[in-house]
Amino acid sequence: GQSIGIIPPGVDERGKPHHPRQYSIASPRNGERPGYNNLSLTIKRVLEDHDGKPVRGVASNYMCDLKVGDKVQVTGPFGTSFLMPNHPKSHIVMICTGTGSAPMRAMTEWRRRLRKSGKFEGGKLMLFFGARTKEELPYFGPLQGLPKDFIDINFAFSRTQGQPKRYVQDLMRERAADLVPLLRDSNTFIYVCGLKSMEEGVVLALRDVAEGADLDWDEIGPRLKKEGRLHLETY
Repeated sequence: GQSIGIIPPGVDERGKPHHPRQYSIASPRNGERPGYNNLSLTIKRVLEDHDGKPVRGVASNYMCDLKVGDKVQVTGPFGTSFLMPNHPKSHIVMICTGTGSAPMRAMTEWRRRLRKSGKFEGGKLMLFFGARTKEELPYFGPLQGLPKDFIDINFAFSRTQGQPKRYVQDLMRERAADLVPLLRDSNTFIYVCGLKSMEEGVVLALRDVAEGADLDWDEIGPRLKKEGRLHLETY
């Protein structure tokens, strides 16, 4: 759940060094390759805006154009709140869109390694992952290969040709019967990461799920935040 800052080379239009751009770390706490000083980031190269006009961002394009062996100036790591619970019995509900999947990938991989080492104690993993299309979904292939008894994966695609638009909040309402027991469990942690526009819809879906089971979201929501069990990180 932490991030690092990438400092692109060169100067900006004012002739000053570029300020750092933050990227969420997509690797577990012991690195992308355990025992080595390395990590992974989830980066999307954007070539045009929503109106089809060309876009040439500084940092993401710089990162996408790097070659093996290139040196990169970084700062950090940053972040002390969007962190995974330590206890392997904790239940984790992950709700994300696009590159907001980076911290979720880190948490999932850490749990996978715990399971492989025999230290996994059965905490549930539930993922709601949204993108425009399957092709735009980061980690779609690797996620498909994870055992069903390890992680409960729910994909939402909003631009699949010939199909109705579906968003993560739609899937959350459909899975209300499975989310309610997790909301009741004091060992459940909820993480939301992605575009700012998703936050309101996700929180409203959580409210609907809770109130559909006669739970008071106005009491549960603030308590989850106070106890560090509801984390919202949107951009």
